[in-house]
Amino acid sequence: MESKVIVVTGGASGIGRATVLRFSEEGFLPIILDRNVEAADATLSLLELGNVEGRFIQADLTNKAEVVGAFAQILSSYGRIDVLVNLAGGTFHKNRIQDVTAAEWKDCLDLNLKTTFLCSQAAIAPMKQAGQGTIVNTASNFGITGGAERTHYAASKAAIIAFSKSLATELAPAGIRVNIVAPGLTGTERVRDKYDKDEWAALSGVLPMGRAVMPEEVADGIFFLAGEESDYVTGATLHVNGGMVMP
Repeated sequence: MESKVIVVTGGASGIGRATVLRFSEEGFLPIILDRNVEAADATLSLLELGNVEGRFIQADLTNKAEVVGAFAQILSSYGRIDVLVNLAGGTFHKNRIQDVTAAEWKDCLDLNLKTTFLCSQAAIAPMKQAGQGTIVNTASNFGITGGAERTHYAASKAAIIAFSKSLATELAPAGIRVNIVAPGLTGTERVRDKYDKDEWAALSGVLPMGRAVMPEEVADGIFFLAGEESDYVTGATLHVNGGMVMP
C-alpha cells in the first residue's frame, strides 16, 4: 500500500520538524517545503535514523511560481497529496503601529497569509481529484486576542482563521477538511534563544499550566486534526496553549 503523503511547509525546524517526525511515525511520507537547507538536512537525518523516507524541496513560499513548481514536483514523484500542514510563518518585527513600515507590514502578511493561500491553492486540485484530503493551517493566540506592537502579525493570524473557515465551507462537499491549530508560547529553539533562563521561566510560569507548550505537543494536535479521529471536524480552531487563551 502506498504511503500517504504529507506536505509540511516550514517543516525544517521547530513545530514543523516535530510534525514531520510525528507523521513519519505513523507511516506517512513527509515532504518538507522550506528555505533553510541546513535545518532541513538535519530533519532528514533524523528521519534516516528511523529508516524513514522523506524529501526536502527548497522554495520561497511567498513566490507563486516556486510554489507551483514545488507542488508539481511532488505530484510528478508521488501522484498524491493527502495532508497539507501550513506552518511556514512567523514575524521579524515588533513595532508600535506608528513605526510599522509598509514593507514590514507586507513582509509579515506575505510570510504568514500569502504562503498559506498559495500552498493551499496548489494542494486543492489533487485533493479534489482524490475526493479527500486535509489541510491544517496555523494561527496563534495573537490571532484571537491581538497584541500590542504585533498588529501586523495578529492581523495575519486572524486572517488565516477566517481564510480557513471559508475554505472549509467551500471544500467540504469535495471531501476536503480544513482546520486550524493555534499554538501559544512554544518552546522552539528559535523562541527560546530570545530569552535567558530566568526570563523564560518567568514568561512561561504565568501560564495556567505553568509551562510553555513543546513543539511535539503541537504536532500531536495537528495529527489529531489531520487524522481519522476528527473525520467530522472542519473549520475548527484547536488551541494548544496550556490555557493561555480560552475563547
